[in-house]
Amino acid sequence: MSIAHQWHALSPAIRSAALDSARDRVGVPELRERAVWESRTASARAAILARADSDRGKPWPHTLLSDFARYWRDGVRTAYEGPAGELRQRTSTAVLAAVLTADEQYVDEAADGLLLLCEQTTWCWAAHESFATARQEVVADPAEPYLDLGAAETVEILAWADLVLGAALDERVPGLRRRLREEARRRVLQPFVDDRRWHWLGLDGHLHNWNPWIHGHILAAALFLETDPATRAQVVELVVDGLDRYLRALPADGGCDEGYAYWWNGPARLASALELLDRVTQGALHPWHCDPLPEVARYPQRMALGDDWYVNVGDGPARPSPRQPWDVLHRWGRRSGDPAVMAQAVAHRKELPEVGLGRALFALVDDDWWQAEPGPLPLPRWSWLPDVQLLVTRQYDGSADGWALAVKGGHNDENHNHNDVGSVIAALDAAPVLIDLGQPTYTAISFSERRYEQWVVRSEWHNVPVVDGKQQEPGRQWRATDFAVRRDAGAEVDLSDAYPTGQLRRVATLDRGEQAVRIVDSWAAETEIAEHFVIAGRPVGHEAGRLVIETLSGGLAELGWDPGLGTGRLETRAVDDDLLAGVWGPAVHRLIIDVGAGRRTFGLTLTRSTRD
Repeated sequence: MSIAHQWHALSPAIRSAALDSARDRVGVPELRERAVWESRTASARAAILARADSDRGKPWPHTLLSDFARYWRDGVRTAYEGPAGELRQRTSTAVLAAVLTADEQYVDEAADGLLLLCEQTTWCWAAHESFATARQEVVADPAEPYLDLGAAETVEILAWADLVLGAALDERVPGLRRRLREEARRRVLQPFVDDRRWHWLGLDGHLHNWNPWIHGHILAAALFLETDPATRAQVVELVVDGLDRYLRALPADGGCDEGYAYWWNGPARLASALELLDRVTQGALHPWHCDPLPEVARYPQRMALGDDWYVNVGDGPARPSPRQPWDVLHRWGRRSGDPAVMAQAVAHRKELPEVGLGRALFALVDDDWWQAEPGPLPLPRWSWLPDVQLLVTRQYDGSADGWALAVKGGHNDENHNHNDVGSVIAALDAAPVLIDLGQPTYTAISFSERRYEQWVVRSEWHNVPVVDGKQQEPGRQWRATDFAVRRDAGAEVDLSDAYPTGQLRRVATLDRGEQAVRIVDSWAAETEIAEHFVIAGRPVGHEAGRLVIETLSGGLAELGWDPGLGTGRLETRAVDDDLLAGVWGPAVHRLIIDVGAGRRTFGLTLTRSTRD
């Protein structure tokens, strides 16, 4: 039964009680319940208070019109989104410090941040402010708020702050809570109810991470800030229908075409919203076994290479911050009864996740999470996701040692798409050698018609050939066909439909006996092939048919091919994007081998090397 069916199957009395008593049922106590908050884990408590004390010694971040306008002037998003995010983070930290200590200085700090958020002209990020763009302006109109991720992230802070600090705010700054409710209603709840054209609703069938991300925050705002019962019920009904729409769009294999990094802001956001519904209904809903949620929960372990490296398809870093909200996944595993999911989560336990006041509060009060004993990562020997066409296989079950191989099929109109049909990732001892560059810093062109001017999303900067002088192009019609898994060791895929011309098949395998990865391409005689391989690490040996790379973890990987094809062209490209450089270092490399006429196959073998 779907989430929406479960919700509507509840009696009106149960639904009414869930909404009217949500503050009491959510399981996150307010500041005055000192016994709970003073018993929180010492490491998380110390980290929060250290951050809060550091913040208090600095000026508050300011969001400036000139920075907002840069999106239209020169395409820069971070000039505004950076300080806007710092303001949200500082306010959230102050709320956490206040609830942990009941110290009035932290309550005042939280109140300052909350009012600064209320005083912002817009909560929307410039890149999403299409209302201003339509007016040919760069100044947002407070009378026409745009409901985007920025607005949702901000109202979430107001909602959870009101839940835990309500009485303290009434005592220290009477009237602030009324302002919070007014701003939430005007900027978020009313636009959500009145305008059903928001693209992230997915009413046109195109669903992506904005749906659960925004719906989950609207749910918290409705439960904790909205005082009118009829409006609250209307909002929650719409949220439930929206979340159900997203859930039904998820592939049955549990895959995520937006990749591992966005999994945390897509399916994991859905899990957070469902948990909130589960709590306020006191378990009357049973969402955790709805298809495909049990499979979706396994995605992080299936993408893990080890040592915080991940298979990263689409936008997303190959080595994202390890401080993800792993407690969300742990509770998910507890509710679905999956020990491997719980083991994957607790193996990554840190003080607190980096983002989200609601997620941080849930983590703080989850005693089972803090008491769980970490163990080894449950790295599966192989994982095959047929709906998104992604195979990940490794040399040893449960170990990051040796080679791991990922082979991607799919098509070139996926969410956060890169033109990467047929690309491979090969990692030695967890460290990627053949790489997917991942997400660059977003700018004005990132999601525009000019998206494929970015080098990192073009197929010539993925591990696929250039065919007859042409790269892959964007569009659903450019796809892999006949993707066949070869037991647990590799895949064969037809890439002919991924290119404008030519016929091409690829076989990529992990030979566990030889401890090698092999990539073999074959094509019709009239097809011209230039093989492209994108490489991380430091070249330490290069000759005809051989390239030795010192990997980012200090190992040595050897790439071998027919010496008759010569050395190929080894290019070095400086990485001048901070987000990419944080993963790959100051430079990456590309090996191009022009196969030439008269050949119909090319093979590349990757093995572990020793120093010459």
